[in-house]
Amino acid sequence: MKSVVILLALALAVFPLNAQSVQDSLKEINRKIDILTEEIEKLKLGEVAEIKYEAARGLGPAAAKVYQVHKGVSIAGYGELTYENFSSKRDDKSKSPSQDQFDYLRNVVYFGYRFSDRILFNSEIEFEHGYTGKQRGGKPIGEVGMEFGYIELMFNKHANLRAGMVLIPVGIVNEKHEPSTFFGTLRPQVEQRIIPSTWRGNGIGLYGEITSGFQYRAYLVEGLDATNFTAKDGIRDGRQLGSKAFAENFALTGKLEYTGFSGLVAGASFFTGNSNQTIADSLKNWKPTTTVLSLHAEYSWKSFEARILFVQNSISDTRELQQEFGKTIGSKMTGWYAVAGYDMMPLLSPGSDHYLAPFVQYEQFDTHEKVASGLTKDPEADRTIKTIGLSYKPHPNIAFKWDYRFNANKKKTGNDQWNLAVNYLF
Repeated sequence: MKSVVILLALALAVFPLNAQSVQDSLKEINRKIDILTEEIEKLKLGEVAEIKYEAARGLGPAAAKVYQVHKGVSIAGYGELTYENFSSKRDDKSKSPSQDQFDYLRNVVYFGYRFSDRILFNSEIEFEHGYTGKQRGGKPIGEVGMEFGYIELMFNKHANLRAGMVLIPVGIVNEKHEPSTFFGTLRPQVEQRIIPSTWRGNGIGLYGEITSGFQYRAYLVEGLDATNFTAKDGIRDGRQLGSKAFAENFALTGKLEYTGFSGLVAGASFFTGNSNQTIADSLKNWKPTTTVLSLHAEYSWKSFEARILFVQNSISDTRELQQEFGKTIGSKMTGWYAVAGYDMMPLLSPGSDHYLAPFVQYEQFDTHEKVASGLTKDPEADRTIKTIGLSYKPHPNIAFKWDYRFNANKKKTGNDQWNLAVNYLF
């Protein structure tokens, strides 16, 4: 700064200027000083000043933050607080057993570390339901768990290796489960009951780009445990979550996505493997192969956003579950949903960076689409959910949501509800 002042004084001494010229020169010097100051601040902040919250490499916007850091620690996270208010009567006019509840559903922290340009660690640690010490009905309510934690070796754009606990790359929400990435107050039920998000497992695999516009992910992971499958929740409780997981049998899982058209993400995904993890003599020849197949598409154009997903689960040898454990498990489970929303803010307040989107969502799923011959289907497993709602974002990373859900099933024990939610990510 002193050098600038001295040079200016010498210039004025040698080349006398009028008052207007001096004033213009000082303004130009101040402008350049402001630019230099801004650049220095950016250098001091490093990558923090350049973080962009975008889904990448099969992860949500916050989970992918470590990929924007050149070296050292990265910290990100998200959370959601929900309120659910249930109707006092079910569709058959009987009294509803559901109670209204307020829940700090989850608070999540991502910790990552970049060892070098080609080696990193990434993890997600989740705190659920606000408190881990409380119990209800003899069962703990809250919990702390790893959602993923892996070491990654980045070779090139075509092949990168992940080893550790990984997210199963099936459907849309399981990998991108941060609440800012979907419309509703809660995740779509299809991607909880048919695709059991958040679904993760210990394993190893590769991801990368096959050719321009086509990306893949493929892993060898721990298999499911079919002895924990249930009639209404399907394969959900068969997840082993990487916790002392039995590994008598493994599974293969993968996803192929196309992103070559502006605003479009379209893909297909699968999971398949023998889900017998027991060593009981009576079940040593049991081979309940579980296969999950899913197709999905996401599209955005200007203020319009839409998603559609279809999934089918098939399980072989389900009769043994009935014989050994008294469970009638669907040998075929299906589900699909479609959702669309439109950001009204450009119409209401042009130039605003706020977001206000009404949306509609339709879901249909059945965990008893088909059962083994001689077994009886449960009509309560055949469910339909119609949702209308509104999502408001005063900031791209903060959302306030409301929705009303018409919950129905073939047994007519559906129980409608309205919900509120506050979401954030950082």
